Amino acid sequence: MKHSELLWIQNMARLACGQSPTGQQPTEILNQAIAFFLEDLTAILHGHVNYFNDLVMQNDRPELAVRIFRLGVPRSGLMLLRGKEKLVVQNEGFRLRIRIVQVHAYQEQSVDAFDVDAVLNSDNSVTWVATHDRQRVNPLLLVQEYLGRFMGHGAQAFLRPKSVSARQTGANPLELQP
Repeated sequence: MKHSELLWIQNMARLACGQSPTGQQPTEILNQAIAFFLEDLTAILHGHVNYFNDLVMQNDRPELAVRIFRLGVPRSGLMLLRGKEKLVVQNEGFRLRIRIVQVHAYQEQSVDAFDVDAVLNSDNSVTWVATHDRQRVNPLLLVQEYLGRFMGHGAQAFLRPKSVSARQTGANPLELQP
Protein backbone atom coordinates (compact mmCIF):
# COMPACT_ATOMS: atom_id res chain seq x y z
CA MET A 1 0.00 0.00 0.00
CA LYS A 2 1.28 3.48 -0.87
CA HIS A 3 2.22 5.90 1.90
CA SER A 4 -0.54 8.29 0.76
CA GLU A 5 -3.14 5.52 1.10
CA LEU A 6 -1.96 4.69 4.62
CA LEU A 7 -2.24 8.31 5.72
CA TRP A 8 -5.66 8.62 4.09
CA ILE A 9 -6.90 5.53 6.00
CA GLN A 10 -5.44 6.87 9.25
CA ASN A 11 -7.22 10.19 8.76
CA MET A 12 -10.50 8.42 7.92
CA ALA A 13 -10.18 6.41 11.15
CA ARG A 14 -9.56 9.60 13.13
CA LEU A 15 -12.65 11.20 11.60
CA ALA A 16 -14.74 8.11 12.38
CA CYS A 17 -13.59 8.31 16.02
CA GLY A 18 -14.53 11.99 16.20
CA GLN A 19 -10.94 13.24 16.25
CA SER A 20 -9.42 15.90 14.04
CA PRO A 21 -7.71 14.35 11.00
CA THR A 22 -4.24 15.63 11.80
CA GLY A 23 -2.57 18.01 14.16
CA GLN A 24 -0.24 19.16 11.42
CA GLN A 25 0.85 22.65 10.52
CA PRO A 26 -0.34 24.05 7.15
CA THR A 27 3.14 23.75 5.63
CA GLU A 28 3.32 20.08 6.63
CA ILE A 29 -0.08 19.45 5.05
CA LEU A 30 0.97 21.17 1.81
CA ASN A 31 4.32 19.34 1.67
CA GLN A 32 2.53 16.04 2.21
CA ALA A 33 -0.02 16.90 -0.49
CA ILE A 34 2.77 17.67 -2.95
CA ALA A 35 4.45 14.34 -2.17
CA PHE A 36 1.14 12.49 -2.67
CA PHE A 37 0.41 14.34 -5.91
CA LEU A 38 3.86 13.45 -7.28
CA GLU A 39 3.44 9.85 -6.09
CA ASP A 40 0.10 9.51 -7.90
CA LEU A 41 1.42 11.28 -10.99
CA THR A 42 4.45 8.97 -11.05
CA ALA A 43 2.30 5.84 -10.76
CA ILE A 44 0.00 6.96 -13.59
CA LEU A 45 2.94 8.01 -15.77
CA HIS A 46 4.78 4.72 -15.26
CA GLY A 47 1.69 2.75 -16.28
CA HIS A 48 1.08 4.83 -19.40
CA VAL A 49 4.76 4.99 -20.41
CA ASN A 50 5.30 1.25 -19.99
CA TYR A 51 2.25 0.43 -22.10
CA PHE A 52 3.27 2.99 -24.76
CA ASN A 53 6.83 1.64 -24.88
CA ASP A 54 5.58 -1.94 -25.25
CA LEU A 55 3.51 -0.90 -28.26
CA VAL A 56 6.28 1.08 -29.99
CA MET A 57 8.77 -1.74 -29.41
CA GLN A 58 6.35 -4.21 -31.01
CA ASN A 59 6.49 -2.01 -34.11
CA ASP A 60 10.32 -1.91 -34.02
CA ARG A 61 10.47 1.84 -33.33
CA PRO A 62 12.86 2.14 -30.34
CA GLU A 63 13.52 5.82 -31.15
CA LEU A 64 9.94 6.59 -30.10
CA ALA A 65 10.35 5.03 -26.65
CA VAL A 66 9.93 7.26 -23.61
CA ARG A 67 12.24 6.98 -20.60
CA ILE A 68 11.11 8.15 -17.18
CA PHE A 69 13.37 9.28 -14.32
CA ARG A 70 12.76 10.53 -10.79
CA LEU A 71 14.43 13.79 -9.84
CA GLY A 72 15.83 14.34 -6.37
CA VAL A 73 17.79 17.16 -4.83
CA PRO A 74 17.37 20.16 -5.02
CA ARG A 75 13.82 19.79 -6.40
CA SER A 76 11.86 16.57 -6.40
CA GLY A 77 9.96 15.60 -9.50
CA LEU A 78 10.01 13.58 -12.71
CA MET A 79 11.59 13.77 -16.11
CA LEU A 80 10.47 12.00 -19.26
CA LEU A 81 12.87 11.80 -22.20
CA ARG A 82 11.90 11.14 -25.78
CA GLY A 83 14.61 11.70 -28.34
CA LYS A 84 15.81 15.30 -27.99
CA GLU A 85 12.75 16.39 -26.04
CA LYS A 86 11.88 16.15 -22.40
CA LEU A 87 8.92 16.71 -20.13
CA VAL A 88 9.95 17.91 -16.66
CA VAL A 89 7.72 18.01 -13.57
CA GLN A 90 9.42 19.79 -10.65
CA ASN A 91 8.41 20.87 -7.19
CA GLU A 92 9.10 24.54 -6.45
CA GLY A 93 7.76 25.45 -3.02
CA PHE A 94 4.02 24.76 -3.04
CA ARG A 95 3.90 24.79 -6.84
CA LEU A 96 4.50 22.09 -9.43
CA ARG A 97 6.02 23.26 -12.71
CA ILE A 98 5.49 21.19 -15.83
CA ARG A 99 7.73 22.12 -18.76
CA ILE A 100 8.23 20.74 -22.25
CA VAL A 101 11.81 21.32 -23.39
CA GLN A 102 13.63 20.76 -26.68
CA VAL A 103 17.31 19.98 -26.25
CA HIS A 104 19.68 21.32 -28.90
CA ALA A 105 23.48 21.02 -29.10
CA TYR A 106 24.40 23.02 -26.00
CA GLN A 107 21.15 24.69 -25.07
CA GLU A 108 17.60 23.95 -24.08
CA GLN A 109 14.52 25.74 -25.34
CA SER A 110 11.38 25.68 -23.23
CA VAL A 111 8.42 25.04 -25.52
CA ASP A 112 5.52 25.03 -23.08
CA ALA A 113 5.07 25.49 -19.34
CA PHE A 114 2.19 24.86 -16.98
CA ASP A 115 2.11 25.59 -13.24
CA VAL A 116 -0.12 23.98 -10.63
CA ASP A 117 -0.53 25.44 -7.14
CA ALA A 118 -1.44 23.58 -3.97
CA VAL A 119 -4.16 25.58 -2.17
CA LEU A 120 -4.96 24.79 1.47
CA ASN A 121 -8.70 24.98 2.20
CA SER A 122 -10.30 25.91 5.52
CA ASP A 123 -10.98 22.22 6.30
CA ASN A 124 -7.25 21.39 5.85
CA SER A 125 -7.86 19.72 2.50
CA VAL A 126 -5.70 20.64 -0.48
CA THR A 127 -7.01 21.65 -3.89
CA TRP A 128 -4.79 21.70 -6.96
CA VAL A 129 -5.35 24.71 -9.21
CA ALA A 130 -3.80 25.61 -12.56
CA THR A 131 -2.24 29.07 -12.23
CA HIS A 132 -3.08 30.29 -15.73
CA ASP A 133 -6.85 29.77 -15.58
CA ARG A 134 -7.60 28.80 -11.93
CA GLN A 135 -9.17 25.47 -13.00
CA ARG A 136 -8.93 22.51 -10.65
CA VAL A 137 -6.63 19.74 -11.80
CA ASN A 138 -5.56 16.28 -10.67
CA PRO A 139 -2.74 13.94 -11.73
CA LEU A 140 -4.89 12.12 -14.30
CA LEU A 141 -5.85 15.37 -16.07
CA LEU A 142 -2.20 16.39 -16.26
CA VAL A 143 -1.25 13.03 -17.72
CA GLN A 144 -4.02 13.24 -20.31
CA GLU A 145 -3.09 16.78 -21.34
CA TYR A 146 0.68 16.71 -21.28
CA LEU A 147 1.72 13.10 -21.61
CA GLY A 148 -0.74 12.38 -24.41
CA ARG A 149 0.53 15.20 -26.57
CA PHE A 150 4.17 14.64 -25.59
CA MET A 151 4.20 10.93 -26.44
CA GLY A 152 2.03 11.26 -29.52
CA HIS A 153 3.69 14.21 -31.24
CA GLY A 154 6.51 15.42 -29.01
CA ALA A 155 7.26 19.07 -28.43
CA GLN A 156 5.97 19.94 -31.91
CA ALA A 157 2.41 19.43 -30.63
CA PHE A 158 2.94 22.33 -28.23
CA LEU A 159 4.37 24.64 -30.88
CA ARG A 160 1.34 24.48 -33.19
CA PRO A 161 -0.92 27.51 -32.89
CA LYS A 162 -4.44 26.77 -31.77
CA SER A 163 -7.10 28.11 -34.11
CA VAL A 164 -9.72 28.74 -31.43
CA SER A 165 -8.93 29.05 -27.76
CA ALA A 166 -10.64 26.86 -25.17
CA ARG A 167 -12.19 29.93 -23.52
CA GLN A 168 -13.92 30.97 -26.76
CA THR A 169 -15.47 27.54 -27.27
CA GLY A 170 -16.26 26.90 -23.62
CA ALA A 171 -14.24 23.67 -23.78
CA ASN A 172 -12.26 22.30 -20.90
CA PRO A 173 -8.66 23.51 -21.41
CA LEU A 174 -7.31 20.22 -20.03
CA GLU A 175 -8.94 18.02 -22.67
CA LEU A 176 -6.70 16.40 -25.23
CA GLN A 177 -5.96 18.46 -28.31
CA PRO A 178 -6.25 16.66 -31.68
